[in-house]
Amino acid sequence: MARPKPIGASQIFAEAGQTQKVYQLSSRVEELEAEIVQLKSQELAAQEKLELEAKIQELARQLSAQGGVEEIEISRMQRNIFQPRQTFPQAELKAFAELLKEEGQHTPVILFPWKEDYLIFDGERRWRSAPLIPWKTLKAVILPVETEEINIQELQSQALSTSIHRKDLHPLDLAECLINQIIYRHPQLEEERNRIPTILNTCLQRLKRNKQLLELTAITTAPRENQREWLESVELKQEAEFNILQSLLGYQLNPSSISINVFPMLAIAHDLKEVVREFGLDASKVRELNKLSAEKLNLVETAAAEIRTEAARKVASENLSLSETRMLVSELLKAHNADKSAIYTPSQRAIKNLQTISVEDWQPDEIKAFKQALKTKLTELEQLSK
Repeated sequence: MARPKPIGASQIFAEAGQTQKVYQLSSRVEELEAEIVQLKSQELAAQEKLELEAKIQELARQLSAQGGVEEIEISRMQRNIFQPRQTFPQAELKAFAELLKEEGQHTPVILFPWKEDYLIFDGERRWRSAPLIPWKTLKAVILPVETEEINIQELQSQALSTSIHRKDLHPLDLAECLINQIIYRHPQLEEERNRIPTILNTCLQRLKRNKQLLELTAITTAPRENQREWLESVELKQEAEFNILQSLLGYQLNPSSISINVFPMLAIAHDLKEVVREFGLDASKVRELNKLSAEKLNLVETAAAEIRTEAARKVASENLSLSETRMLVSELLKAHNADKSAIYTPSQRAIKNLQTISVEDWQPDEIKAFKQALKTKLTELEQLSK
């Protein structure tokens, strides 16, 4: 299939001469669609039906500014891995697929030419939902840029600016996106990627001792010039602290809130992150489920992961409250620690410790020494087995 001719931005969006305006309009359309899905899933009174119809009409008015729509094969669209939102609960996608089926596709997907296909600039939820109907194509508009001109990280930064305060952006998505953006703005922090939350927390503790934390909160919404002046006036131990604070403040985010509520999501178990992606579990419930560690369960990591995943799916499928989630976690911890058969022998404990070791950040000399230790121990085991 021949690639449709790119359409000028002025043809696609009314008043859309800038990427920021594209995001603002797209963000509003996405909010309307989400509200419509929510309303359609409820028993509506007469007034609520009028509200639903008004929102659909408003959506239509927003879209009347768009033009040059093409039918593009879904298989030719690729998701943007730097899209701020990474969590799309299955229940939400199914509800949205029903909306597409009943109402049709009001909103074209916005694409960039990307290699031989297209990169999704906006509309990933439509792209994920359409195959559930199933549709083979989606209405789309193509922004007229050359592939080599696309700066994916810059697109993420602009998307984050307009979606950062939306309720559907999960704290896990926000945490990962913020880390990417901090490193994008300050590449020298790449080596400190895993330590950025710790660096921030240490800095905030010092500001708290110096009674400057309230001042930091106060400048969250201040102009960037004022933010920079304040940062230069306080005691910061290293340049990394300055860069991290400046990046967060640039998005009008309170660094204290990010440190307490957002960055901890980076430390949750990988299996829980997968459940979050699938069900969109509330962050507070995820933090409770993360307490089901191998150490606290007195199990090897693979067994602990199975228990965490099963518990997380139970919380999601039964829509357990936070208090019910805490109770479930408490019961599981008690049950496994009360089981005498779960107490480790020395060999089991050694195996458990070995399985839980993370070697991702090890230096070459550390890897070499560890391999030598394993080789020596393996020789001993072979001699014993004979």
